[in-house]
Amino acid sequence: MALARGECYYLDTSALVKRYVEEPGSEVVDSIYAKAYRGLAVIAASYWNVAEAAVVFDKYERRLRLSARHLMEALLRESRTLAGLLRLKLVPISPTLIQETIELVLKLHMYSADALQIVSARYANCKYLVTADRRLADAAAAENLGAITVGV
Repeated sequence: MALARGECYYLDTSALVKRYVEEPGSEVVDSIYAKAYRGLAVIAASYWNVAEAAVVFDKYERRLRLSARHLMEALLRESRTLAGLLRLKLVPISPTLIQETIELVLKLHMYSADALQIVSARYANCKYLVTADRRLADAAAAENLGAITVGV
């Protein structure tokens, strides 16, 4: 199944969460989703981001009394919708991606989870990596990815 055309935006977990919890930068993420629904963009994320989003939603539940289960269900429901429209690519974690992640960790001296975001964005052929992490944005730019920082 080939994805439809359009600019590809890779969302790390911090950006993905902003779609479901209103916080600084949510409007930028919402605009990317709007472009995807209009057929002008493709959104990509890693299966890792989906699992990590559950951790963030759990923290919001304990701190702000938001329902982690409700937030997770919303993320999964919208992901299914976008996948059906060929506007979402979920990147699997494979041995090849892990090897590339290790190489990037050793090259840029960064956390493996952050390196995995850059490697996954490349795998998905994304032009942009969207994140709330300024260091990750700098590393992405060093690896010739467009970096969009949200809520920073």
